[in-house]
Amino acid sequence: MPDDQSPALSNSPIPDSPPGSTPYGGFRSAQPEGLSTSTGGPSLSGWPRKIAWSEFKEVGSRPDGESEDAQISVELGAEKNVSVERENGRFKLGKVTFKMTVKKSESWVVGSQKSDALLAHEQGHYDIAGLFYRDLMTVLQSLRENSVNDLGSEVNRLMQEYDKLADDMSDKYDSSLETNHGLNASRQQAWEKQIQDCIKNGTKLTAPP
Repeated sequence: MPDDQSPALSNSPIPDSPPGSTPYGGFRSAQPEGLSTSTGGPSLSGWPRKIAWSEFKEVGSRPDGESEDAQISVELGAEKNVSVERENGRFKLGKVTFKMTVKKSESWVVGSQKSDALLAHEQGHYDIAGLFYRDLMTVLQSLRENSVNDLGSEVNRLMQEYDKLADDMSDKYDSSLETNHGLNASRQQAWEKQIQDCIKNGTKLTAPP
């Protein structure tokens, strides 16, 4: 994932709802599809799942300055008409689905270097983001604020926080002491196992021992 990528902020909250409209929790616009009816609060869609090379742009060679053969960019967007509910005098998010997707315009692979191993490495990046966004949903479900504006501001802050946590872990995953962009097979295997265990058990992601 690019160091300056901020996927969670593609539909970032703003302090105020549109004048004269029903409060949208401060969200600026509609993004993903698929409102969840299984929960009364925020939920995540689009993850976990297997990604495919069709979600990447194919290039003939590495872009200038790049030292790897593929790069993935992830987006997180909020459902339109994000509702706000009042509970015991405080405000919380109502039903809303946050959809996680691969941003194809910023994801690429060198066509001649496509392989199952490289795709598995990119899957790791996608799953790392998914695990942090899953944790974000839990935090958002319990979020209560004294006003709609405060709620929107705090949602925005939390999205930025978890976006950075995901990027930092993704950078660690790629580092020379870990998978080295997937070239270190033993560490790649250790990360894949750690990620799958966290997905299965609902635990927070940490670097594998």
